Amino acid sequence: MKGFLTERLRELEQLAKYLGLEERFLIENASSNLFGKIDSLGLGRKVLVIAGRGNNGADTLSCARKLFNAGYKVEVAILSEKELGKEALWQKNILEKINITIHAIKVDNITKLKKLIQSCDFILEGILGIGVKGELGSFFKDVILSINGSGKIIVSCDIPSGLQPDQGTILGEAVKADYTITFLAEKRGFFLNQGPNCCGKVFVTDIGISLKALEMIDNSRVE
Repeated sequence: MKGFLTERLRELEQLAKYLGLEERFLIENASSNLFGKIDSLGLGRKVLVIAGRGNNGADTLSCARKLFNAGYKVEVAILSEKELGKEALWQKNILEKINITIHAIKVDNITKLKKLIQSCDFILEGILGIGVKGELGSFFKDVILSINGSGKIIVSCDIPSGLQPDQGTILGEAVKADYTITFLAEKRGFFLNQGPNCCGKVFVTDIGISLKALEMIDNSRVE
């Protein structure tokens, strides 16, 4: 069957860390490759980056810096219904120091997000990654509905937010991306149920070490 299960991808990520590629290195490497692919697609010069609190959000916040460095007009919206994880917070702090505008989006100001969406050429979203569990709450559903109804080009980081990575089911709502730039390998859910309708065109990129290299190293350890 096509695609990799989350459990296997987690194992390979842990192997990368065992080899010395710490989480922050992996995020920087992944976001550089994410930036490179976005830059090659010619989607426009005004981007709205919508980030969640986890490492998927950290990937997109890191990419926001690289888009800014390349001359894109970057606005960042962080969904701040809960405290940011360590890596997302680290990336946010850098963006603040280089004066990239950051908007905190909460339940009571979601209309602000809709206004931000109106003024961009395309959206880069990294709200929820492959660790998503259970049906989304109303806040996330409203955010995703705003993204899907925007009429803008949508790029998803690693996986369309709200898509179950192993089964391809929609967890209440899911982003319907034009492009999904995924890390290491396509996820099993990209090919099942609603997955094909959510992913758009899929590009696979590495995290500073390739899937092939990680599997080769893993197999040699087993042998």
